[in-house]
Amino acid sequence: MPRVTFQPDALTVECTDGTNLFELARKHGIAVDTSCVGKGTCGLCRVKVLAGQEHLSPYTPDEKKHLGNVYFLTKIRLSCRATVQGGDVVVEVKRR
Repeated sequence: MPRVTFQPDALTVECTDGTNLFELARKHGIAVDTSCVGKGTCGLCRVKVLAGQEHLSPYTPDEKKHLGNVYFLTKIRLSCRATVQGGDVVVEVKRR
């Protein structure tokens, strides 16, 4: 079963394939900025992928709209659009 580690809280949780990072974080009490509550319209639920990017779903048009086309430089994803796909991931939750 895949595991996701949320930094800076150092909380590691198990999940099933297809679980998005936003829902997983909220389920385990990790505060993620949002105004659209996971609908992909606000662009606030940003996380930085520290490890395991190959185990996340492909970059989406919603992410490109809010974050641009520079993922290869920033490693920033929208947690509501990034789903776990078969392996362990480590992300840093961005806070204001």
